[in-house]
Amino acid sequence: MSEELTQKAPARVKFVYDKPEDLRATYANGAYGGIGPKGELICNFFFEQRDVPKEEIIPLIEGKPQVEKIVRTERISHEPDEIVIKRNISAVLIIPIQEVGTIANWMLDKLKASKIIVEKGE
Repeated sequence: MSEELTQKAPARVKFVYDKPEDLRATYANGAYGGIGPKGELICNFFFEQRDVPKEEIIPLIEGKPQVEKIVRTERISHEPDEIVIKRNISAVLIIPIQEVGTIANWMLDKLKASKIIVEKGE
């Protein structure tokens, strides 16, 4: 009898997860990206925050800080009527287009199971 006929079909599949020692969790509150030239979904996950100044100088008069006279040096030049928001990219995922639906459904299932109500944005 051939070897192929005598082998049993596997009863189950066991997945083992490996976490590298230098793996770190990262926070993201937004994403930017789209379909890349090879058809994968490219997701740049970022943390969005108002930029902090490069430096601040608080003058002292008789040892008392004059907080109303703070001089700030901004990191990024901008107009006085503009606010600078930094988007610090913390992770980039490149997902094969065939897997996008599966991953999106997995995320939605986890959201539904959490019972957290999220209102849809525009």
